[in-house]
Amino acid sequence: MEQYNKLIPKAFFLTSGVGMANDQDNAFDLALRDAGISECNLVNVSSILPAKAVEIDQKTLTPGEITFCVLSRAEGKSGEVIGAGVGYGWLFHNPNSAYSHDQLDFGIICEHHGHYSTEFLRNKIQEKLYMMAASRNRDLTLKKLEVKSVEVDAAKFGSVVAALVFVLSPE
Repeated sequence: MEQYNKLIPKAFFLTSGVGMANDQDNAFDLALRDAGISECNLVNVSSILPAKAVEIDQKTLTPGEITFCVLSRAEGKSGEVIGAGVGYGWLFHNPNSAYSHDQLDFGIICEHHGHYSTEFLRNKIQEKLYMMAASRNRDLTLKKLEVKSVEVDAAKFGSVVAALVFVLSPE
C-alpha cells in the first residue's frame, strides 16, 4: 500500500474579530484583520478535531499560508445585530472517564451565526455540540466557545467572524 502524508493538525486556536466599513467586502476584510487571519488563504473545513491536537495561544501565520479553519461569519447593515461563534468539545465513550488526551476519542467543533446576541449564540452552539455528541453515542466534555455579537454602526456595513484555526505544525 502506498504511503501518503496525511494533513492531521497538531494544534489549533480560537479567534474572532469585528469589522465595520462603507461596503460589505471591506467590513469582512477588517473582521478577518481583527481576528488575525486576514493574510491567510482560508480553507473552510468541517467539524472534527484530531484526538491528539492541542489548543495553543494564537500564533502569527505566514502571509499566503493555506490555513484550514472552521469559520463562522455574519454580516449586516446599519443598526442590525450580528453575531458569530464557534465552540469545541472532546468526545469520550466512558461517561466516568476524566478528561485526558489519552482517553478521548476525538473532538467536535460547531459554529452558528446570524442576527443573534452573544447569549443566544453561546446557548445554540452548546446545544448543537451536545446533539452532535448524542448522535455519535459519546459523552461530551465542553471545552471552549468563542462568540462575538455587535450592533452595526450607523451608515456602515458590519462583519463578525469567529474561527477555530487548525495548525499543522505548531513550531
